Amino acid sequence: MSGKYSISVAALLIVAAFSVSYLTVEPADAYRICTFKGTVIDHGWRTMTVKSGNQCAAVNVGWRTKYLPNRRPCIGERVAVDFQLEDGYMKATKVVSLTPLPPSVQCYPPPPPPGTRCRSVGEEALPTETCTPPKPICSTKPPTHVSEKAWTPTGEEPGKKLQKQVTEKTQPESKKPGAKKVTKVPEGEKGPKEKLAGAEDKKYETITGEVVASSPKSIAIRVAEEGEAAEVVTIKVGLKTKFVPFRRPAVGERVKVDYQKENGEKFGYTVQVVQ
Repeated sequence: MSGKYSISVAALLIVAAFSVSYLTVEPADAYRICTFKGTVIDHGWRTMTVKSGNQCAAVNVGWRTKYLPNRRPCIGERVAVDFQLEDGYMKATKVVSLTPLPPSVQCYPPPPPPGTRCRSVGEEALPTETCTPPKPICSTKPPTHVSEKAWTPTGEEPGKKLQKQVTEKTQPESKKPGAKKVTKVPEGEKGPKEKLAGAEDKKYETITGEVVASSPKSIAIRVAEEGEAAEVVTIKVGLKTKFVPFRRPAVGERVKVDYQKENGEKFGYTVQVVQ
């Protein structure tokens, strides 16, 4: 029995000796990570050629290779390649891009055309002809009409334009040589009356009726005269129309309207509620 125990102890000592020697000795198949920086000049199915100065290296890449960012670098991009040397081949473990990404291209709306005409709210728009709309601007930076809030179609600053208009209004009109002086004749005196050059007499007509419809730009009035059938008249109203009292008349109220005819349409000057 003692002989069997001695054989078992000897076997355990041998196994322990081999274990200690295995842990203390560096394994022969251990690899180190190396780094190579350069510019990508070519791509293959499983390879990538990187050039640094006058030196070129063919690096093997595969499904175990990690890319930062998560994409394969483009030709001409500078990269840093971490690789292991296995059987003489440079097998890449990580490829880091060192070239910053170019700014992404964004599309902005095209600027209004230089012939743009601005008008106040409530003013009637002029008829326009159909044309092909301009194409949007694709650029890495926003154009002037998007980035600057004070942009104008003519390129002049709004403050300078307003100052110019005020200066023109405040300056007195210069007298032209040879201009005739126009004098007013009193009403009681006899003789022809001379009118001012360019002045026109504005004639207003008056109608009275009941409001039957109202919209933001017009009101419809039913006018019923004695012995005649009722007639619905449409009156245009806007910012220059004066309401008495200061409100729009409601449907069913009786109003008195002073209006003026222009281009076949009736434009209201005063709208007064009489009932």
